[in-house]
Amino acid sequence: MTNQPVLMHVLHTALSVKRPHKGKGVCDFMLFLIDTLPKPLLHTTHLDECGNLHVDARGKGSKTLFVAHIDTVHRQDGKNKIRKTKHMWYAKGDVLGADDGAGVALLMHMICAGVAGYYVFTQGEEKGGIGAKHLRDKHQDLLKQFDRAIAFDRRGLDSVITHQGWGRCCSDAFGEALCLELGKANDNLMHLNDDTGVYTDTAEFVDYIPECTNISVGYDHEHSQQESLNISHYQQLSSAVLLVDWESLPVSRDPTQPDPKDRYAGFGFDWKPTTTKKKSYGAYVYDIEREALYDDLLDFRYGHTEPLLRRVAAVAYPDDPELAMRHMNPRMIDDETLDELLLDIDGIDSQDFDDVMLDLFDLMHVA
Repeated sequence: MTNQPVLMHVLHTALSVKRPHKGKGVCDFMLFLIDTLPKPLLHTTHLDECGNLHVDARGKGSKTLFVAHIDTVHRQDGKNKIRKTKHMWYAKGDVLGADDGAGVALLMHMICAGVAGYYVFTQGEEKGGIGAKHLRDKHQDLLKQFDRAIAFDRRGLDSVITHQGWGRCCSDAFGEALCLELGKANDNLMHLNDDTGVYTDTAEFVDYIPECTNISVGYDHEHSQQESLNISHYQQLSSAVLLVDWESLPVSRDPTQPDPKDRYAGFGFDWKPTTTKKKSYGAYVYDIEREALYDDLLDFRYGHTEPLLRRVAAVAYPDDPELAMRHMNPRMIDDETLDELLLDIDGIDSQDFDDVMLDLFDLMHVA
C-alpha cells in the first residue's frame, strides 16, 4: 500500500463505522489501526490502561507528539453511510464522524510515510477528554519529553489554534511558524493563528508541553447530521504535513508561567485555588458540572440538541421530564443567545445553573 491509499483507506473505514465511546465500533477500529501499522513499528506500539493506542515512531531525537481521538458522538454502533462528491463528503442521515476520523487517518498517513514523532490515538475525547486526562494524570513523565503536541481536530480550513477555552495553549511565534511551514509545503493552504479554540485533547497537556495546538482538517458542522468534510482541502493538507519540519518549530511558551491575559474558564474549567470540596487536580479545581453544561450548549449550537433539552427538562419538570421535552421547541433559541451563554458560562455560579435551565425552558416552551 502506498501512502496516499493508506490515507484514503483509513479515512473511508473511519467514516463508515459509528464509534461511540466504549462501543464495539471503537474496539474494531482500534484493531484495524493496529493491523494497518507498518510491521517494524509493532514492537514500539502498546495500549495504555485507558485504552489509548501509543505508537512510538520518534526515531532519534523527535520531541513532537501527534494526537487524534478514536471516538465519535454517535449514540450507538453500526455502519455509517457516506455520500461523496468531487470536493465534499457527507453522511446519510447521521453524523459523518470526520471529527475525528479525519485526524486519525492523517496520523496513520504520517506514520506510514515515516514522519518522526510519538503518536497517540486517544479514547473518549467526546466524553470530556477521558484518554487525554489519563495521560495528564498518569503519564506526566511521558508528556514532559515533548516540546510540542499537535492535534488534527479543528473544524474549518485555516486555523492553527493558540488558545483553547480562552486560555493560551501555544505561543504566537510557534503558531506563526507552523502556518508558514504549511504554506510553504502547499501554497493553497492559508492557515492563521486562531485564539477561538474550544477544547480538544491537547488542552490537557498545557502544564507539561510548551507548545500545544490544534489544526483545521476541513470538516464542518461537527456533531450534527450536516457534518461535512472538504476532501479537496484534506488531501492538500495531507501532502503538506509530510513536508513540515516539525522539529524546527520554535519553542517559546513556558508552561509554568500562565499568560496574564488568559480567560481560563472558557470551556468549563474553574481555575481557582483548591478551597472547595469539588474534584481537584493539583492547585486547581475542575468544575465538572460547568463543563457538562458547556458541552451540552456547544452540542446544541451545532445541531445535537437532545442533551441540553434533557438537562432543561429535568430541572423544569423533574417529575415528568418527558412531558417537558414534548413542550420544547429548540428552534426558539437563536444563535446570539447561545453565544452569550457560551461566553458567560464561567461567570455563572453552580447554584445558579437551575435558574439558567428554567430561563431556557421559558424560551423554548410551546403550548
